[in-house]
Amino acid sequence: MLRTVLAGLKARPLRLLLSAVAVTLGVTFVAGSFVLTDAVGAGLREAVAYQTRGVDASIRAKRGADLDDTTLAAVRRVPGVAAAEGRATVGSPVLGPDGRPRDAAATASSTDERLRPYDLADGRFPAAAGEVAMEKNSVEGFALGGPVTVLDETGGRHTLTLVGTFSRPGDAGLGGATLVVPPETLRQLALKAMFGEIVVRASPDADKAQLVADLKKTPGVSVSTGKEAAAQLLRETAPNTAGLAKFFTAFAVLAMVVAAMVITNSFTILVAQRSRELALLRCVGAGKRQIFGSVLIEAAVVGAIASAAGLFGGLGVAAALQAVAGQETVYLPLTTRTVVAALAIGILVTALAASIPAWSATRVAPIEALRTPTEAKRAGRLRAVFAMILLAAGVGSGVVALQSTVEDGAALAMVAMVALLGATLAAGPLVAGPVVRVLGSLVPGQPADLAALNADRNPKRTAASAAALTIGLAVVALATTVAAGVEAGRSQGLDEQLAADFTVTSAVSSRPLPATLADTLAAVPGVTATATRRSFSGDLGEYGTFQLTAVSGDLLRPTVLSGSLGRLGPGQIAIGKELADQTGLAVGDTVRSLRVVAVYDSVDAPGVDLGFALVDLAEQGKLAMNGESYDGSVLVKAADPGQVRSSLEQALSGTPIAKLSSLQELKEEAAEPLRATLNLLWALTALAVLIAFAGIANTLSLSVLERTRESALLRALGVTRGGLGAALTTESVFVAVLGAACGLFVGIASAWLITEVASSGGEPIVFAPPWGRLGVLVAAALVAAPLAALVPARRSGRAPVAAGLAAD
Repeated sequence: MLRTVLAGLKARPLRLLLSAVAVTLGVTFVAGSFVLTDAVGAGLREAVAYQTRGVDASIRAKRGADLDDTTLAAVRRVPGVAAAEGRATVGSPVLGPDGRPRDAAATASSTDERLRPYDLADGRFPAAAGEVAMEKNSVEGFALGGPVTVLDETGGRHTLTLVGTFSRPGDAGLGGATLVVPPETLRQLALKAMFGEIVVRASPDADKAQLVADLKKTPGVSVSTGKEAAAQLLRETAPNTAGLAKFFTAFAVLAMVVAAMVITNSFTILVAQRSRELALLRCVGAGKRQIFGSVLIEAAVVGAIASAAGLFGGLGVAAALQAVAGQETVYLPLTTRTVVAALAIGILVTALAASIPAWSATRVAPIEALRTPTEAKRAGRLRAVFAMILLAAGVGSGVVALQSTVEDGAALAMVAMVALLGATLAAGPLVAGPVVRVLGSLVPGQPADLAALNADRNPKRTAASAAALTIGLAVVALATTVAAGVEAGRSQGLDEQLAADFTVTSAVSSRPLPATLADTLAAVPGVTATATRRSFSGDLGEYGTFQLTAVSGDLLRPTVLSGSLGRLGPGQIAIGKELADQTGLAVGDTVRSLRVVAVYDSVDAPGVDLGFALVDLAEQGKLAMNGESYDGSVLVKAADPGQVRSSLEQALSGTPIAKLSSLQELKEEAAEPLRATLNLLWALTALAVLIAFAGIANTLSLSVLERTRESALLRALGVTRGGLGAALTTESVFVAVLGAACGLFVGIASAWLITEVASSGGEPIVFAPPWGRLGVLVAAALVAAPLAALVPARRSGRAPVAAGLAAD
């Protein structure tokens, strides 16, 4: 049997190569996911290595103590210290070329080159007061030798000269500075800047263990070695990698599920085409186990070769995604885990997917397989019953999910989605025939008639070809619709909650806006109303300390869940839903002599965060734990926002820390992280859809070989080569339409259910399918379908008519 298997592999390289494409793409996704996950870790380790390079000891302040120049001087006097530097980072917004503040931070330049946690990219590092170097990625709009205006903690302007740019590995969650300035300049930006860390480089002849022990004698500090500091920094920033690993792993599973369906369909066709050969082997003495084993060996060989190709493809995908994300340094770590996992998963999935058709091959009696092939069996009642059971389970889970809590409802919604997807896939062979017949009747011409007949001849195969596309598009439609719902919910929430056209916030987190700014803006022509909002830590007595918000005016209008909320007055408080759930407070209750007048729900956005409760601005002094507000904004209502904006910017020119944002800009800022995640999701899911189209091309290619005599007979009856190719292309489009329709149905229905469940918990999400994006998705699928059929269509009419009629 081994010789027979090897001979079969040699005789059918093209058919098996087509089947290997799906395995290769699936393993590419798996390997790419592993490599990307490891790349994040590699980038993180390199960033940590930069942050701690040259550091033999790291010194931090104990609780209640500070690191200042006195501590630094004491450290430098310890024997064995070759160099010691204090690291301090202060918020220092930069005024862009447009005059608007950009978020930035500054740190003092390193006097010791070996302790420098960055590399020079262009120019030089600052050496004298009034000079600055900027991180290469944030230098857009500035030129070497030109001025850079930096704001200090009081909002004062400092004009510095840009003398260089520097680079470092992606911060990978480390944060850090975008500006490097001399120590004396840093003191001008923040008079009371304390060191967050003092780093020490030991002398070449010093005993590092003894040095650490001597440094620990310094009062008020804790000391760790450079390796310990790097390990601690890595532990603090590593949790993000775990979440990303789960994200990529989920899509790797999706890709392998799609690939498994394509492989199963491909081997089903291959086994059907070889039925006479396998029957002959049975007749000459081959047992069922041998037949089963021969098919699995073929699958294992195909899986091994395809998995090896997919492994290298995964490296390419990982490199491409990092490049698309704008990452300067591309990391491609190839670990033993990645190699073993990719090869093992590829081979195992291929073997398991091929086991179903291999088992089917052993059930056919030799004498039956030697007879003339008959039409494929239609889907039976058992399939219909199974589909109805899954549909009932999905609908039932959905109904229960709508009546459950958010946590239980989310789990039940996922069960409903899986059941609905299973019902759709199970019912595929039942609906494939009627659907393609309807499509054939709608499209005029002989190619459409032939395509409908070919697709209807074997509805199981047609449904199986469309199933992989159904899964891919269902995931894309679900994610796109939910993301659009979240974006629309936040946008709608801001429209309902914020009765202002602009917000003004402070670009320096430690510096509040001037108390008179609201009055200044109210005097601007065209401004109809202004309001002040301040966040502070408030004491609610027996209930504890919470983040509260003090407001003036009535430009903030959160969604009221109970009670009534107009303009808050003295002695009144409105509490958020979360605070009500935590404390049990309700409308009519009293807290710190304030009467609860409403319970509200809110949408968080920059400049309009409502915190746990709302009070009148006059009540802030009674409740505040200290006299300071750590966040604040001014809300502005205008008669004509477009015309008033320039006047507002002119009025704010004397307050450089003031950052003006329109309502639309707030919406864009809130939606940006969501869109970035959605773009990554589309990029990853695109590979699963690509696998699905490879499956369609594979099925059509194998069916061309299966219909050799039929195609030759049609050619003899007058059908041209172009006509045969058009029929095959139309069949591919019919399959794509079937898969896209089923995928959209499952994805949109699941998105609606998730939307309803999430909305019951107060999540700002609405059901608003992005028909434009979904239309582009369907259009792309319909354009890709003819491309998938291009090679099979060309092959369909290449065989000579006489040779085709003589084919077995």
